[in-house]
Amino acid sequence: MSAAPTVIKFGGSISKNESARKKFFTGFAALCRREKAVLVHGGGPEINTWIEKLGLISKFVGGLRYTDAPVLELVEMVLSGKVNKSMVSEMNKRGVKAVGISGKDGETCLCKRIPVLGFVGEPVKIDTGLIGALLRSKFLPVVSSIGFDRLGRSLNVNADSMAMALAIKLKARRLILLTDVPGVLDAQGRTIREIKIGDIDELIKSEVVTGGMIPKINACKRAVLSGIREVWIIDGSKGLAKMEGSVIKK
Repeated sequence: MSAAPTVIKFGGSISKNESARKKFFTGFAALCRREKAVLVHGGGPEINTWIEKLGLISKFVGGLRYTDAPVLELVEMVLSGKVNKSMVSEMNKRGVKAVGISGKDGETCLCKRIPVLGFVGEPVKIDTGLIGALLRSKFLPVVSSIGFDRLGRSLNVNADSMAMALAIKLKARRLILLTDVPGVLDAQGRTIREIKIGDIDELIKSEVVTGGMIPKINACKRAVLSGIREVWIIDGSKGLAKMEGSVIKK
């Protein structure tokens, strides 16, 4: 196994597609037998389901979820409880020893609160002590995107942001972001297979990259500039076998 891990962010509608889930976990288990890995996840679709069930009000600001106190309590329960342990079970039954944690465990992900989004945080300090210990003991860390502030309060964290921060601190060999689209698309709707970080600003300026893909591709750029060799944006429903999508490099 290589010393530097691969960090994978699991998310999007794949979490509600049983066939796609099975394909991903089967492929991911195969990857885990070849190399060290860390799995980071959010759980937007599952959170939305429970918000609706409980009659809570959910709103979005600039495409990001506004998290008030009642929603935060629900988000933490769903992500660190239901979603996280479901993923641990999927990996365990495929022969990969997985351990579920959140960004709070071992003070893994200290965050600065973003008040305009409520109880939402942006990673500012990563401690890889716990994750490193798990990797050395041949466990797969499965990390829910819940962080904490300097007062110890829970914060909802964008899973892409947490995955990027962990990948940078771990000096990951690569970062893979699972999405609902087949990568970054050009003006004709075709996947751009390889993107140099020097081209990203022009892709945004020319509106080839728009909407929710802008923060995602900017996160990829920061990750590459911070030393990660390559960042992939792939269609999660296709699994990991073919790595179909876009790769961002220097």
